[in-house]
Amino acid sequence: MLWTEKYRPSKLSDVLGQEHFVMDAEHWVLNKECPNLLLYGNSGTGKTGAAVALAKALLGEDSTSNFFEINASDDRRLETVRTKIKSIAQDSAIGDVPFRMVLLDEMDGMTNDAQNALKRLMERYESNIRFIITCNNRNKIIYALQSRCANYFFKNLTFEVIEEAIVKILEAENYPVPEEIRSFIYAFNGDMRRTLTELQASVASGIRLTTQIEKGLKKYEQITMNILNNNPNEALKNLHNLIYEGISTKEICIGLHDYIVSSEMDSNKKLKFLRVIGEGEWRSHNMTPKLLVSWMVGNLQ
Repeated sequence: MLWTEKYRPSKLSDVLGQEHFVMDAEHWVLNKECPNLLLYGNSGTGKTGAAVALAKALLGEDSTSNFFEINASDDRRLETVRTKIKSIAQDSAIGDVPFRMVLLDEMDGMTNDAQNALKRLMERYESNIRFIITCNNRNKIIYALQSRCANYFFKNLTFEVIEEAIVKILEAENYPVPEEIRSFIYAFNGDMRRTLTELQASVASGIRLTTQIEKGLKKYEQITMNILNNNPNEALKNLHNLIYEGISTKEICIGLHDYIVSSEMDSNKKLKFLRVIGEGEWRSHNMTPKLLVSWMVGNLQ
């Protein structure tokens, strides 16, 4: 079983590093009421886990019948809101619970038309349903939805919080804590999910953690070599493949940055790459992924 699922928070007290949210959520559970919610922040900060833990706490044994998870980046069309989500919202809650709950995960992938339709459902079926929206970039959520939700920023987890959680998981799995665990955690920039995924891969394959990090940077080495060897089309193809795999442009920029810093590239070229990557990470908040990687490759030629 994947450790990211096995050790996902099952109750609010298991949610790591987001005390501001947990404190309010415990109050909602006590009063059996909560607003529509928008949870935003970087990948791997616990947004989805916190949403599921809240739903279980509020709905109890009836959560199976009244809680629905929808990946909004997969079901991003207007028709999804008009049919699938509307059908859930129209029905009354089953059992002794105050309302049904819908988790719309990765909502920043949903079209503006679909988001506008969701806004109308929020208003019309307020007595039946509560929505929990998660996203990486709040700017991609229309203001009309932001204003109808309580907004919670999920900050990156500190290395100390991640280390403590990782040590407990390794002990539960009867694996010794590697000496290089701190440098391994540092490599993933506060992304608990990616840290845990890479750790499990390393343990399962018997590969040292440092080797696992180097293995993860191979794809970014290939992209960099394609650019240096004047093969931009191949570099773009590899970057597009990463986007199709669900890797965000922010993660791509971090991966490229980490490879460039560790490489033996000429200093002037290294600084040029780092300038473009840094600006690319900044632009990732406002540019679509395919346009952004095209811009980056064009500026690195």
